[in-house]
Amino acid sequence: MTAHGAPGSGPGRPRRAAALRALLSALAVSLLGLVGCDGASKAGAGSAQELRAAARMEAGRERVVALPDPWEDTAPRPVAAVRYRLALPDAALRTHQSALFVPHPGTVFGVRLNGRALLSFGAPSPADPQALPETMVEPLLLPLPQALLRPADNEIEIEVSGMSPRGAGLSTVWVGPLAELEPLHRALDSHQVRGAWVVSAAATVMGALALLLAWRAQRFVYACFGAASLLWAWRMSGVQLGGGVWPPVGAVLFHASQAWFVVLMALYALAAIGRDTLRVRRVLAGWALAVLLLAVAITLLDAPLLRGVLLGGTLLVIGWLLRVLFAEAWRERSTAALLLSAAALASVVVGARDFVVFRVLHDYGAVTWSRYTILLLLAVLAWLLVDEFARAGAALRGLNRDLQDRVAEKERELQAAFEATREQERTQAVMAERDRILREMHDGLGGRLVAALALTAQVARQSAPPAGGERRSVHQPLNDLKLTLDDCLVELRLALDSLETDQRPLVESLGELRFRVEPSLRAAGVRLVWQVGDAASEVELAAGDTLHVLRIVREALTNVIKHAQATVAWLQLETKEDGALVLSVIDNGLKQRSAEDSQPMPLFVPESIVRGGRGLANMQRRAAALGAALESGPHPEGWAVTLLLPRQPAGLADRAGAEGGVAAAGSVRPDGAAA
Repeated sequence: MTAHGAPGSGPGRPRRAAALRALLSALAVSLLGLVGCDGASKAGAGSAQELRAAARMEAGRERVVALPDPWEDTAPRPVAAVRYRLALPDAALRTHQSALFVPHPGTVFGVRLNGRALLSFGAPSPADPQALPETMVEPLLLPLPQALLRPADNEIEIEVSGMSPRGAGLSTVWVGPLAELEPLHRALDSHQVRGAWVVSAAATVMGALALLLAWRAQRFVYACFGAASLLWAWRMSGVQLGGGVWPPVGAVLFHASQAWFVVLMALYALAAIGRDTLRVRRVLAGWALAVLLLAVAITLLDAPLLRGVLLGGTLLVIGWLLRVLFAEAWRERSTAALLLSAAALASVVVGARDFVVFRVLHDYGAVTWSRYTILLLLAVLAWLLVDEFARAGAALRGLNRDLQDRVAEKERELQAAFEATREQERTQAVMAERDRILREMHDGLGGRLVAALALTAQVARQSAPPAGGERRSVHQPLNDLKLTLDDCLVELRLALDSLETDQRPLVESLGELRFRVEPSLRAAGVRLVWQVGDAASEVELAAGDTLHVLRIVREALTNVIKHAQATVAWLQLETKEDGALVLSVIDNGLKQRSAEDSQPMPLFVPESIVRGGRGLANMQRRAAALGAALESGPHPEGWAVTLLLPRQPAGLADRAGAEGGVAAAGSVRPDGAAA
């Protein structure tokens, strides 16, 4: 059990205040009850009288002593037997039924009235003088027979036999009407006998419970409390060990039990507040061994001084423990430290009271209070157990909530992982289908186109004129077929490239396009000039965006081949300061035709020419799908088609539709020729 709470305000502060109030209230009620019981033996009513003097007869000598007469003070040496003779006041016997009330009779007891035996209790056994006889532990209420009473000068003799090492003596004696003494007897009997059995029963139950908790929970703190409670229950129940060697052993345990109880409770309190160290255990174990030696010495020597040393040392241990508990309570403000401090303070006050009453004042007839301090400790243990159970329940509920949150989070993660897995499976399925289409188009349609091109080349070679022969007519339709097949093969390769998923630099894709269209440009008499800036060579686009750009460039170069009548075409790729990408296809066809016609280049182009045919419209739609701007018009070198891509192309949602709806068609040149 560890201390909880911190200084200042908090949710545990009302609980600690309530626990302290309950503990202090129980302490006040207990003290008031004990004061009432203790005062019951000292307050009479009516004609009952308390006898405070007696003639003590010992070894043939007689002397007057004051009552109570504790042998520990008046006869510190071992005493075998003492007889007390008391004169009974006539006023106390003027009733139809008189009685004798002795709050604390002594160990072995006998009563004689006017020389006649009334009671003989606990005579020693002649066969075994060392055996402890039956003892009187209850307050005595003895009715006095009217037949034995004289009109005056009545006297009573009380014989007490003290058996070492038990303390003995005689308390004050009450004489008076039976009806007046019965309430005093009941109150004192309830305290001395029934109270002791109640304390013993409560300590036994809580001790067994604490040991069970210590066994199941493997907690040292509960083991200490359980052992201390059972030890106190044995002390309170007045267990008698009879015969042989057991009586002295029982006496040793009886003398040591109170100090050992304090040691065990100190270990419990220190463990409860987290101050139980190996050094503290060694010190308390050393004191427990010293207690055993003192108990043996007390049993053998019957020395009152040793009893005082033992009780004083026990009070010192309690005082030290109280100081530690108070320091911990002041520093930590924990419930355990506060409750244990209050209980320890009450135990110190009660122990100091008993020490003064029994060891300083030697009041043999007084009532002990120390036996009831265990009830406060039992209350503290019960409160701490309930508090720990409540805290454990709250912690368990918090763990359950946290576990539920974690389970919900894991469920969400599993759902997300499941969705990701499904998306990955769909992607893998699309990739597999794409690979299948690529293989089919490459092995099927691509192979057929390559075979058709090879066939046209073979036909062209067969149609060539023999060496030195007459030149045949040019097979223009065959050349056109070859060019058309080349275009189809390029378009097929572009389509295959668009199905690739890997992102790569745009300049690399443009290089492949240049490799594929440059033979057609050379066949048309056009020289292609490649101009790529260093910064633009690092630009990368997605596969779909790259396809849009390649088709725009392809369309522009096709228009150059078919309609420009140009000799040079420039492909320029550069980046602007804001990160935008500028791609231009420029040809000198317009400038070339102006030179041939000896006419200047037109400053204005008719609107019908600018609007063009479907090719230019398709390029505009592709540029819009890229989120780019497409410009087509005159250039100082002739004619230019310029694509301006922003830094982050937009229009991603419309690209698929735009790509599917755009056909590779011809465009209109500035001269009005249709594709």
